[in-house]
Amino acid sequence: MRVDINRKEENKIKNIVLMATSGGAGKDTVADYIVNELSNGKYVKRALGDPIHKLSEKYCRGKVERHHLQDVGEQMRKIFGEDVWMRDVDQFISESDKDVVIPDIRKLIEFAHYRTEKGYLPLYIKVDEDVAKKRLIERDGSYNEEDLQRGIESQMRFIESLPVEKVGNTGLMRTIGSSVFRDIYIVDNSSSLSNLKVQLNEWWRVING
Repeated sequence: MRVDINRKEENKIKNIVLMATSGGAGKDTVADYIVNELSNGKYVKRALGDPIHKLSEKYCRGKVERHHLQDVGEQMRKIFGEDVWMRDVDQFISESDKDVVIPDIRKLIEFAHYRTEKGYLPLYIKVDEDVAKKRLIERDGSYNEEDLQRGIESQMRFIESLPVEKVGNTGLMRTIGSSVFRDIYIVDNSSSLSNLKVQLNEWWRVING
C-alpha cells in the first residue's frame, strides 16, 4: 500500500530536481533527456548555476575554471544570502508556463527547499568516481582534484549510503525508510548512455503511474 500512496503523491509533483556527487555525473545529460525526450518538450531546464556561468564568462579574462564558478557562487551567497540562487530559480518557475527540471541541487539547504518545502520530485545520479573524472577530461580537457573535493561538490553524497530497494529490473533504485530522504530515485550513470536511458525510461514510467 505504501508504494501506491507514494505513486499518487508523485503524480502530483510537476517540477523535478536532480542531484549528483560531483562534476561528470551527467546531470545535464539527464535533464536534457527528460526535457527533450521523456516529456516531449513539456519541461524546461533551469539551473541554479545559470547566472553564475553568465557572470563568470562575462568577467573572466581566460578560461572559466570550476573553482571560478564555485567561488562566485559561494561569495554571492555570503553577500546576498544563502538562498540567492534559489530565489532566482523560484522566480523563473513562477513565470514559466512549463514544468521545470533543476539539474544542479548540490546543497542540503537546496534539497530542503525544493523537496521538503515544495515537494518536487528528486532524482539522484550515481556515478563511479573514475568514470566521472574521465568524462570531465573529455569535456573540459582536465579537472582539478581540489575543486572536486570541496564541500559544495559532496554534500549530497550521503544519499548513496541510504537503504534502497530495486524498482523494476533496469538498475533503477529508490531510497526507503521513514526519514525525509526516502523516495529519492537513483540512476547509475557509470556505464553507457543507452543503459542510462533504460533506467530513466523506467523511472519516467513509474512516476507517471
